[in-house]
Amino acid sequence: MAEFNNLQPNRTRSRPDFLAGLTFVAIAVVFGWGATGYEMGQLIAMGPGFVPLLLSIMLGALGIALAVFGRSESVDAPGALPWRGAALVCVSLVLFGAYSRDLGLLPIVFLCGFLTALASPQNSIVSAGWIAAALSLLCWLVFKVGLGLSLPLLGPVFGSYQIY
Repeated sequence: MAEFNNLQPNRTRSRPDFLAGLTFVAIAVVFGWGATGYEMGQLIAMGPGFVPLLLSIMLGALGIALAVFGRSESVDAPGALPWRGAALVCVSLVLFGAYSRDLGLLPIVFLCGFLTALASPQNSIVSAGWIAAALSLLCWLVFKVGLGLSLPLLGPVFGSYQIY
């Protein structure tokens, strides 16, 4: 009877998680070994090898945890690839690269945020608009107000009209 309890439809072991965990551990070992060639220093005066070694240890721990849980935990079998979401994210990236200089920071962040928010079937057009507006406001606050970068908020497409 116990054998039948473990058989659940559409459930499988998480082999990708296990392999990703092993990959993380391998990368951590290589970079950790490379970091030992540099001076470590102390917490007060860290040497050039301190942070890489610390990050390697953290990556290794994450990899071990991922491998252990990926090996022992069963997950849902992968479903169909959400093509609409993947296409909208790719289009958003292409638009950002192609038109960020012409449109400026606020319009391109709004457009890309809107398209990326629509990638999720849980978002409506209205919620995607609110997400894009919040993201645009956050970018303005961080880059223009907070850091004081001289990014044009509106690009040449909008003529000489600028907002600060």
